[in-house]
Amino acid sequence: MKRNIKYIFAAVGCSLLLTSCLDTVTPTEGLTQSQVESSKSGIEGLNNAIAKQMIKLGYSDISCGYAGISLATDVIVGQVPIATPSWDYYMYVSEGYVGGNYAYSYDFWKYHYDIIKRANLLLTAVGTDTTAYAGYMGNALAYRAFAYMNAARLFEYKATGSTTLDSYATKNGLYGLTVPIITQNTTEKESQNNPRVPFYVMDRFILTDLNRAERFLNGYARDNETDANEAVVYGLKARFWLELGSRFDYNSSDLKKQLAHEDDDSLKTYDKLGITTATQCFANAAKYARMAINQGYTPMSKTDWYNEITGFNTVNKSWMWAMKIGTDDIDDDDWAWKSFVSYMSSETEFGIAGMQSDEAYREIDRSLYEKIDPSDWRRYTWVAPGDAGQADSVGHYSTLLTASNFANLPAYAGLKYKPAGGNMTDYKSGSAVSIPLMRVEEMYFIEAEATAFTEGLKAGQKLLENFMNTYRCTTTAANPTPYKCTSTSVWDFEDEVIREKEIEFWGEGVVYYDLKRLRKGFSTEYDGSNTYTYYQQSVANGYVAPAMNICIPNYEVQNNKGIVNNPDPQGE
Repeated sequence: MKRNIKYIFAAVGCSLLLTSCLDTVTPTEGLTQSQVESSKSGIEGLNNAIAKQMIKLGYSDISCGYAGISLATDVIVGQVPIATPSWDYYMYVSEGYVGGNYAYSYDFWKYHYDIIKRANLLLTAVGTDTTAYAGYMGNALAYRAFAYMNAARLFEYKATGSTTLDSYATKNGLYGLTVPIITQNTTEKESQNNPRVPFYVMDRFILTDLNRAERFLNGYARDNETDANEAVVYGLKARFWLELGSRFDYNSSDLKKQLAHEDDDSLKTYDKLGITTATQCFANAAKYARMAINQGYTPMSKTDWYNEITGFNTVNKSWMWAMKIGTDDIDDDDWAWKSFVSYMSSETEFGIAGMQSDEAYREIDRSLYEKIDPSDWRRYTWVAPGDAGQADSVGHYSTLLTASNFANLPAYAGLKYKPAGGNMTDYKSGSAVSIPLMRVEEMYFIEAEATAFTEGLKAGQKLLENFMNTYRCTTTAANPTPYKCTSTSVWDFEDEVIREKEIEFWGEGVVYYDLKRLRKGFSTEYDGSNTYTYYQQSVANGYVAPAMNICIPNYEVQNNKGIVNNPDPQGE
């Protein structure tokens, strides 16, 4: 489907616009009485349904399960440029089509609230029988906290530098608003007038879920990596406290608002944060990151990373939490082009990014690639400019491709994600992969960044250097510490941490949240950029890209009169 044809298709087929296409969708995301009654049996099935929701194909072209939502966030911030836009099913996200009238905002919204709904169903079914179902309770609460944490960050409006958008946000009181809270106790009637809660309410709600999850999962041995365990809760808490530390460090008035509402009667059922400074938040982030690391996970080795058969498609000792797609889950032909493997593997003969799709390969940003340390073995995850088009360069890379097919790859094309079992031809087998939701490597980066705020810049630098030189750089007797931090301020150090996270988590949907959390500027608009011209953008420090403020879909706004929506960023 070429680019110009797809515009016509989208306009006709409601793949893009949502007007009149969602009349069968139940308004709000509250529980109906029939859903509550039906949840009284099959609690194990309800638990499994949460993980199944994570891999369910959604409504728009970006919806290859939750991995598609994560990939879309990478697209928005220019992490995964495409070699040619002819077959780019993420082009509308690249161009800012995340207003309330578009299918893309619908998928961002629907995925998170479907996870929440399934968690609520399980919590309703368990009721007071928490001892017998402690593991399931903990899993549901962890997933619910995960969904709310991500949704709150996706939909909260942050300043963009656009006078039109930012003035609208000020006039309509959008700053600091997250998303509506729906629990197992929320009625359908209540959810029809359910406003977006301010951050200081959402923070305490999420922490309460995480604290409860931690208690329920204490000592619990899960059966599958798709379920949360104690380590996952520690990881979520590390993310949570890092987010709060950055918020309060950046804006002391937000800290004052948070503290001013600690004793609100309306919030008495939620746990208090128990902090008074941003530094305490960073200390908690570092603490929980280290607690997660100490649960026995180890960063991926070079061998694991580059394995031609299991590379980034199979759970390994670094993956704390994962999505798993089985061949039985691939139940229709849409998977041939709509799977994560289809979009991200350069080595398949099916799908979008593979050899038969007019070179729709996903790449790493050129400027980022050029910043990879020379000693860093991750460099060969992407095709070096000097190796592009050179059949005899294939030996430098871990790839399923023949030399002649390797020569078709453009510079910077990614080789990170392998089809399951190395199956390049059968989409049902090749798309049945596992995809990471949380890796222990993230905890090392969180610990390093947070430590710079609590123990000083040098302490943070030492942690980052230790990680890189131990796990990511090739050391020699003559040069045992090739990676060295050169930052002279904490702000610059955060740049270094984010750069390494951009390399480490390419395609995993991590960095969007860092850039929005820190309001770090970025640019794909420079001489020699490998980002397609229509998609290029430059964002100044102190702002976020307009499309990073996802809009709530119009169907929710129409059925929930408490909602005030973000301004449509398209065209800004």
